[in-house]
Amino acid sequence: MAELQRIKVFQTEADFCNIRHSLLVPSTAHCVETSEVFFQCERKANVGDVVLYDKYLDEEMLVYYTEYNATAYPLSTYTPTGIVVIPQWFCGDDYARVMSLVNMSCTTPETGKASNSSTYNNDTNTHDIYLFWGGYSQGQGWHDIPELINYGTDSNRYQIYVDSNNNPTGGNSNWGYMPSDSYHTGYKGSTENNSSDKTAHWYNGMGADNRLPSAYTNRLERNPLYGRGADGNQSSFLSDYNGKQNTQHILNYETYQALWETDETIENIVDYGHFPAACCCARFHTEGTEQGDWYLPAAGELGCLMPRFSIIQAALKKVASVSSTVAVPLLENYIYWSSSENFEVNAYTLNTINGAMGYRIKLNYIYVRAFRLLRI
Repeated sequence: MAELQRIKVFQTEADFCNIRHSLLVPSTAHCVETSEVFFQCERKANVGDVVLYDKYLDEEMLVYYTEYNATAYPLSTYTPTGIVVIPQWFCGDDYARVMSLVNMSCTTPETGKASNSSTYNNDTNTHDIYLFWGGYSQGQGWHDIPELINYGTDSNRYQIYVDSNNNPTGGNSNWGYMPSDSYHTGYKGSTENNSSDKTAHWYNGMGADNRLPSAYTNRLERNPLYGRGADGNQSSFLSDYNGKQNTQHILNYETYQALWETDETIENIVDYGHFPAACCCARFHTEGTEQGDWYLPAAGELGCLMPRFSIIQAALKKVASVSSTVAVPLLENYIYWSSSENFEVNAYTLNTINGAMGYRIKLNYIYVRAFRLLRI
């Protein structure tokens, strides 16, 4: 899976960069100089790749979603297990982030649920895929997890807002709206709903005071403003890519359901010492992955969904078209939990209807998609 694939050869690095945005693998293309003094693309995990588990070779492979089909990759041999949502170079640790094909479920925690329709249990008064973040009790208040970085009380950690040119406005807050690529291929600032040059779209034509920097520039490179605080240097909640570590910190305080790792179901209640969203992610696994590989994504990881939303959604729909029992697209009008805290009462969320990165009280019912790390 990690072999070098010559996608296209360029005479100079400048030639390569000029059309990088139009390549099938723009975000994973690393220019490398060959003995011929040419440049080529080194294939790594890219946004929109479908992760497949080869049952016969007992190994994983990648295929770009436009090339995925049941004839070339029959389910009898290749099991889809996830979609790459963050390229391998983005977070600085050489790991791509892969999102689950299904929602996390407290009734089937090991497999999740390939449906966006929640089932209500009259006996327990709980839903199966609307999950609590957890850690609250009427008698004991909120559970403090000191290992998690608190992104809500230090004003220096508040996310900056940007103007129509993607430059800081001087305004700041610990929430805001992420741009989406739903209507075009641009990634940078514009106040227009659909700008004439197609360089940007800010969801719902929101005003400059509420816009957050995209994760990517127009050249599909990492935007240095993404995850920066109000002073341009301090980290904001969108700099948190440590979902796996966050999830482990949360699980270390799981005391309510002592056998959550082996019980048939995970109780979906907001009790002091119980964290069902994180537990469901940690229990989930697929062919080719193990329990503990998957985790509740951090805010910065979750925020990366919106700038490439149409590609990620198209990839999910492509897999779902092959088998609706294997994958379900993201809801385009709902909210998803992250593992990043605003402070002990709230955790950060993503609202796909308008790209809002905000926070909700942890006793809300909210959807969950698990992430995992991938390096090739």
